Amino acid sequence: MEENKNPDELDVFAKKYIREIEEEKPSVDFTATIMQTITQVEKTTVYDSTPLISKKVWFVLAGILGVCMFLVSKEKPVEWLKMPEFNFDFASRFDITPFLEGIKISDTVLYVCFFSTLMVFIQIYMLKEYFNKKLGL
Repeated sequence: MEENKNPDELDVFAKKYIREIEEEKPSVDFTATIMQTITQVEKTTVYDSTPLISKKVWFVLAGILGVCMFLVSKEKPVEWLKMPEFNFDFASRFDITPFLEGIKISDTVLYVCFFSTLMVFIQIYMLKEYFNKKLGL
């Protein structure tokens, strides 16, 4: 806390020290040199990611799992693989047609919905291609 007792002395010292420092001037080709080093760094730091677990290992693991499931179910009936039956009888009690009878949608709205959806899919495709080219995939 002692150095903060007299801020005027510090201010005078800082101003005097700044006046004594010589001003540095960059060389004529400073920008070109910096841009050259940046392009060299960009070229050398390309990162190619590799998955931790390769596709071959995934296929081997899937095969081992399939064989284990086959061996376990060989002696038992395959009832545990069947999908359970769902009862959708409750859905027949709900009749929503009276709510929809009064709704009228114009052709213009249908066209707008169709073309908007089409444009979204086109944009998704174009952005996918753009980023694949940009990332070099």
